[in-house]
Amino acid sequence: MVNPSKFYLSHMHTQTKYRATWDPTKQLKIGYIGKLENGVLNIYSSLGKEGIAIESSVEENGSSMDYTSHDSVSITAKISGTAPAAGSVLSETDAGFSFEFSGDNSIVFQTGNHRTHQLINLAEIEEAILEKYREGNWAKDWVIVTEVIEVDAATIIISNSSNGRLELKASASIGLNKMTLTDAALNLSVAREQGSTLKYIAQNGLTPLYRVMGLRSPWLGNTHLTTKGVAKKQGLDKRLILLEHDESWNQTLA
Repeated sequence: MVNPSKFYLSHMHTQTKYRATWDPTKQLKIGYIGKLENGVLNIYSSLGKEGIAIESSVEENGSSMDYTSHDSVSITAKISGTAPAAGSVLSETDAGFSFEFSGDNSIVFQTGNHRTHQLINLAEIEEAILEKYREGNWAKDWVIVTEVIEVDAATIIISNSSNGRLELKASASIGLNKMTLTDAALNLSVAREQGSTLKYIAQNGLTPLYRVMGLRSPWLGNTHLTTKGVAKKQGLDKRLILLEHDESWNQTLA
């Protein structure tokens, strides 16, 4: 069975071309400096602390993302006053959501109101980093966070149980005709769970997706900054293996 975090990190990169934050509640900011270890970004410093000035922009497009691994996840919303599905623990007066997971690895990823934060003076940043690197004051395996997707709210569910089931019950005081998984006002709680899931329900102010750049020293050419992506391959033991590599190399795999 694939480790849930490794599956999530690799799968979300495949679907979005962004890296996924782990754990999803971890707060990231542009200009953070870290190391990628088993797909997880661990923070060591920041461009500001290293004396490198940054310029940034924020795009508030108000968009949202609703991704479900549809081949293995079924979601049913129930409003108050409707009959529950067969086998449900929700009563007729309850409102909530029911999830059925038919695969070993499944993801529900829903967010609301995106804001994209990104660095816009990468040329100056690259020059400053290369100078520090030549002076021995920059670790070659350091990466910098160059772009972050911040969301008002997010619900992320990762299941690694085939034939799993999850039911979330909304607060009894909520009587809405239209419900969303990212609405914190629903006060969703677990009514029943069958199988194993990691759940982040209607969490506010998350930064679930990001991009990083790091130094690359090719055999031919000069050392330069390049985007670091995630690749996946199957090892001999069939477990998912994460590789940290240049995004440009990743494109050759497609």
